[in-house]
Amino acid sequence: MIDTSIAQQVHCTGAFDLPCGVDEAFPLFSPEGERAWAPGWNPKAVFPETIAFAPNTIFRQGEGVDEAVWTILQVDSGEHKAEYFRVAPASHTARISVNVEAIGPDRSHVEVSYDVTGFGPDGEHALEGFSERAYGERMRDWQRRISACIAACK
Repeated sequence: MIDTSIAQQVHCTGAFDLPCGVDEAFPLFSPEGERAWAPGWNPKAVFPETIAFAPNTIFRQGEGVDEAVWTILQVDSGEHKAEYFRVAPASHTARISVNVEAIGPDRSHVEVSYDVTGFGPDGEHALEGFSERAYGERMRDWQRRISACIAACK
């Protein structure tokens, strides 16, 4: 059991392949792009008034204690890399990095890393989703959902 009186941090990295080129895959990891494949994903703009896939864009996602404020730290569309910082005031912070690389004209390799710091009484719950088993399942689920989204759009 995690001691909720102190903050604890975990690092997770996972990867999977997608049946599309990088220019099609990378936008699926933008705040608006995730709407197509992530159930319940409904970001709301904070700044600017619409959600841009650009540094310093801030948006909210989630409800109640799971609500988090997200900031896009960097986006490099040429290198197909993005980095986010998420703050859920009741439970955790997370730094998320996404890197999409070409492995062929119609295949991409995606690597997603999370550095999550859990704290407070809800911190333990936040970190449960980042155990080795849970994170591996999350990456497999993302691969299934995104691949189905790509197939449906073709």
